[in-house]
Amino acid sequence: MDNKRFELHFIRTVNEVFDPWELSNFINDFGNEYYKFDLIRNISLELEKGVLPENIIILNNPIKRKYINNEYFDLKNPTMFNSFQSIGYPISLYPNKEILKISLFIRLYKRLNRILNSNIPSTVLTAGYQELQNGSLSTALNNLQNEAIKKLPKNASSTIKNNIKDSKDEIESEYNDYLSQEKHKNDYVKQLKNNEIEYNFQYPDPYFDCFFEFFSKISKPLIGIYLKDEQRIQIIGSKHLKKRKDTLPELDFKRFGHNSPPFFDVATNVVQIGKTIYDTKKEQEVRDEQIKTEKLQQKYLDSQIETDVVKRETLQVRKQILEEQLKQLKENNASGNGGIATVEDDIAKIQNTHIRLNVMDVYHKENQSMTLLLNRNKLKLNESDSKFDIKA
Repeated sequence: MDNKRFELHFIRTVNEVFDPWELSNFINDFGNEYYKFDLIRNISLELEKGVLPENIIILNNPIKRKYINNEYFDLKNPTMFNSFQSIGYPISLYPNKEILKISLFIRLYKRLNRILNSNIPSTVLTAGYQELQNGSLSTALNNLQNEAIKKLPKNASSTIKNNIKDSKDEIESEYNDYLSQEKHKNDYVKQLKNNEIEYNFQYPDPYFDCFFEFFSKISKPLIGIYLKDEQRIQIIGSKHLKKRKDTLPELDFKRFGHNSPPFFDVATNVVQIGKTIYDTKKEQEVRDEQIKTEKLQQKYLDSQIETDVVKRETLQVRKQILEEQLKQLKENNASGNGGIATVEDDIAKIQNTHIRLNVMDVYHKENQSMTLLLNRNKLKLNESDSKFDIKA
């Protein structure tokens, strides 16, 4: 592991000390942002190592519990499967029928629990997962429906009974729709992986874009690699989620002081976040992108053009800007960067153009989010007091 680090020295833009709650919130939010930068880097590295995009998953809800002390979710283990589904349902980066079946099964379980206003026993959940492994989603869904009906009181209304049946039918219909398009989607995936066709960013496909949408909007996502043969989910970035007696070597909150102005020091691993904060040129490109997007939105308000038209134009502008940034990045890499690997370097190595552009896009969104975090806390980077190449 690269042990070169940045020590970042932030100073407040106002002469106000941190209140305890401000300090706690900043540490938590900075840690979450750093975690997402680390996820972006590790997703890029896993793809470079040959992990298939259809085996990379994200859960639709943020991690709410404080610690997850294991590196895997063993889906065969009833306790672990229940812990896994309690966070949310999985969404694969590229279409994956096995992941979709797990996702639909969990979604029906959660939907029926809401209808019943109580939980179907977890033993039914784990038995249903076994049915999925035997290849029968229909049987697993039917069993969930039957268990929900068993939990209904004798005086339950027909409306509730119909809601249970309709929910099951909707989930099953979604799976049948996927099966009807499966061959086309598999062929499309092969062409995208080989860069034989260009992904149509003007007409987003939920099977290809939901992963990145959830990554951007979830504050603390859980990302994993689906190991089909082992029936396990390997957690990416698990070191950030474990309870530890010592601080993470990749992220260390060093000190804060009540000098005038007050300051806050953070030590970070170079490859994760150091270059991100220093690179003001790319921050300006992001601001330029925002301006162009806002102009397109204003165009819609002024002329009342169709919403899907402005969406297509906005996506096309974003794609062009990202392609130009990647081109500049490759040129910069060719001239050398002192042997220091950065997040952008790892993103640029992703061979699949569609994924590379999307990962670059979420990376830029995290840049914006980090900038907003510093602004909210009235902090700015003091470059003269920040240090480079500290040994971990």
